[in-house]
Amino acid sequence: MDLQNLTKKNQEFIHIATHQLIQDGKSDAEIKIILEEALPNILEAQKKGIPARTLLGAPTVWAASFTPKEGEADDTTNASKNTNLWLMWLDTSLLFFGVVTLLNAVLIFFNSKTVTTGITSIFALSFAGGGAMYATYHMVYRHMGKDKSERPRWYKVFGVLLLAMLSWILIYVAASLLPATLNPQLPALVLLIIGAAAFGLRYYLQKRYNILSTMAPQPR
Repeated sequence: MDLQNLTKKNQEFIHIATHQLIQDGKSDAEIKIILEEALPNILEAQKKGIPARTLLGAPTVWAASFTPKEGEADDTTNASKNTNLWLMWLDTSLLFFGVVTLLNAVLIFFNSKTVTTGITSIFALSFAGGGAMYATYHMVYRHMGKDKSERPRWYKVFGVLLLAMLSWILIYVAASLLPATLNPQLPALVLLIIGAAAFGLRYYLQKRYNILSTMAPQPR
């Protein structure tokens, strides 16, 4: 890689950029490839009187662009996640279902006379809650970092979230009013097995479909 044809300013640019690439942990081979790809463009611009700094920007910033930062890697990971409505709803619902069933199982283990939540109520609480959390993701979280003009109007967000929360509460209350035959309280061991199965199914679906959680931090 011959740098003799570069102006002093462009040689300085290459020197600073190389130093930054070394700091970022790039190998000699990687640095050579990056600079060899950039050099023809720099030389072409130099013939027109355009220095490398004008063409590519600050050398440290340009060099650092070849090493994604931790936050940028997270953004890329999130961008590749599956955002299917039904899968995201099911993922969150299974999480809630697993937590609530295991919590009820623990309460019964500590006190067998504890009045726990019926299984139908747990289903209602979990799956309606999954829907409410998806509504929050859809209206709020997925728009984080966007320009204000690209976000939903505040009154629309407020209306949708209020409706989702009220629906969650009403569905749970309706289920809790069912007779014991339709909303039985299960033994602790059964709840423990069901809760573990919910977590197992959620883990399988996460691995199988790479689902984005409705509660995952979103890019800013």
